[in-house]
Amino acid sequence: MRVATTSLYNQSKENISRKNRNVLDQNSLISSGKRIRKLSDDPVDASRVAALKTNMSDLFQLQRNVATGSLWLEGSEESMERVKDMVARAKELSIAMANGIANSDDFQTAALEVGGLIKGVLDQANTRMDGQYIFSGSRSDIRPFQADNEDLPSSIAYEGNSTPFRVKIGPQSDMIVGFAGKEIFSSNTALIDETNNYLDFTEKRAGALPGEETVLTARVDGGTYSRQELAHAVEMSMERASADKGEGTDYRVSWNEAQETFTIAEEDGLAPAKLDRISVLFRTGENRHKSVGAFMGFSTDDATTEASREPLVSRRGVQWGIFTSLFELKAALESNDKEGLHQSISRLGVDHNKLLSSISEAGVRANRLDTRDDLLKDLALSHDANRSKLEDTDVVRAISDLRLKQFGYESALASTSRLLNTSLLNYLK
Repeated sequence: MRVATTSLYNQSKENISRKNRNVLDQNSLISSGKRIRKLSDDPVDASRVAALKTNMSDLFQLQRNVATGSLWLEGSEESMERVKDMVARAKELSIAMANGIANSDDFQTAALEVGGLIKGVLDQANTRMDGQYIFSGSRSDIRPFQADNEDLPSSIAYEGNSTPFRVKIGPQSDMIVGFAGKEIFSSNTALIDETNNYLDFTEKRAGALPGEETVLTARVDGGTYSRQELAHAVEMSMERASADKGEGTDYRVSWNEAQETFTIAEEDGLAPAKLDRISVLFRTGENRHKSVGAFMGFSTDDATTEASREPLVSRRGVQWGIFTSLFELKAALESNDKEGLHQSISRLGVDHNKLLSSISEAGVRANRLDTRDDLLKDLALSHDANRSKLEDTDVVRAISDLRLKQFGYESALASTSRLLNTSLLNYLK
């Protein structure tokens, strides 16, 4: 069978071009390091690679979240450590002034130092990380604590919320990494002990003459109380004192959550009131310096009901916590009130222990984040290894294949050259 020269040439040209493309593709495979460069290279594995890359992107975002959470916890812990040191210093001053020999100038100097500590604690309470306030709860763009006077604060209000800042650490899970400032710098409980568990009061029975009043002392059992629990404990102690040496009166001591006030009155009932009036001796009582009234927001003046069932009401916005303890310590120092200093020692001890607990909690959360970070790194490495197996070039094998394809290309060139080497001289031999 005779084959036309033109047909033979075209076939040889196509064969050489195909082998040349194979060599170029193999070179590209090696130089790019990717086995799959487009979907048509391997549709099944290409879709798997795309899914793995999506998962890896999600993992990297979670790692960034964990890093953010770690920074917040680190900043929170450092701030709380500084506040703890300031509270410890305030407690040292309380002990020194209460138990040592100090004159009026010493008290005033100490009061000035406590004023500086208040501003220092305020600075730490308004700590920011990357422009975000770490003690504002979830309202991290809001300055959490506002003083009535930046230079000489006498009250400090919390402007954040009670929702702690969270970060997403898993597809279906998140974690609290921030602290609501109210949780740290305020308190929902009070420690009542021998320094602050008395309440002196008088009962004037119905129809009694002026001056016919019975002076009583209520003693609250020591312990840690919420506001509602403290109200109940004071009520029970007043009723015990009245039953023992008074008129056997039933009392109503309550906490109003909306107004943040305590009230004291004779219990309402169908029977006539047993008393004409009640007086609470915050200033003139024998145990005035150990009065639980300071925790209940009552002033240091004696208070008397117009009628026994008309309640005595404390000031509004009764708060417990670090700022309250420091303000009351400063007031005690300014008035040379050693008994008030003993109350401050007790309150600051509670605040110090609470800070230790919060610092410990920050450490626990940081450890959990470290564990999560290690897990996310391991998952990312595993996903990347699987992606590499599917997508990346096996360089050793690819180089071996390149040599084979180069040899095939060179062989095709040589054979085609011999096959198409037509010359008149070949026929003249």
